[in-house]
Amino acid sequence: MIIVEMNAVKREELGKQANNKIRKDGLVPAVVYGRNKKNINISIDGKELKKVLSGTEARENTIISISIEGTDEKRKVLLKEAHLDTLTSAPLHFDFYEITDGEKLKLVCPLNFIGKPEGVKNGGVIQTLSNQVSIECIPEKIPNNITVDISDLEIGDTLFVENLPAEDGVTILSNPKSTTISILAPRIMTEETTDEEGEEGAESEEGADQSDASKEESDK
Repeated sequence: MIIVEMNAVKREELGKQANNKIRKDGLVPAVVYGRNKKNINISIDGKELKKVLSGTEARENTIISISIEGTDEKRKVLLKEAHLDTLTSAPLHFDFYEITDGEKLKLVCPLNFIGKPEGVKNGGVIQTLSNQVSIECIPEKIPNNITVDISDLEIGDTLFVENLPAEDGVTILSNPKSTTISILAPRIMTEETTDEEGEEGAESEEGADQSDASKEESDK
């Protein structure tokens, strides 16, 4: 579990004009909400948030401890959504979900594949179908990622969600039969074989054409 510290300013004025003024001052309007909790409107430094999250291992699962300026309030939150400008990708608004100790959360957790599969050593190719899964756990058990050793995978092997290692206190919600990784047979060899077969077929057809032409000449 990763926890980072950030500061925020409480917003008293709401609405489009007030939000535009906040953005001109280099901040981003945001809201903190939670189950059975009163919403609080704040402003936060978008550049600082981006810097903080880009320095962590799992952005989606990072718990942010927000200190409200001028108060003793501290809110533990998760970034649920960043509303961006469609043209510039500049942040327009942040939605933070305030978590409660012991509350079960549903999150998306990245998979960290390690090791070089035996099948790849023998010429196979990795096909990654999914590098994340949906999980449920309490805040204290949020993993940065789930590490999966794929060293033993051979050509033709498939790693399903049900094959992922168990994490203490974490329930995987994704379909157990969903594929994460497969090791395919060498593509280059397959393509070369197909090309050779095509050339042999063309040579056979060319030989047959020459034979027919010779026969026609003799008949004349």
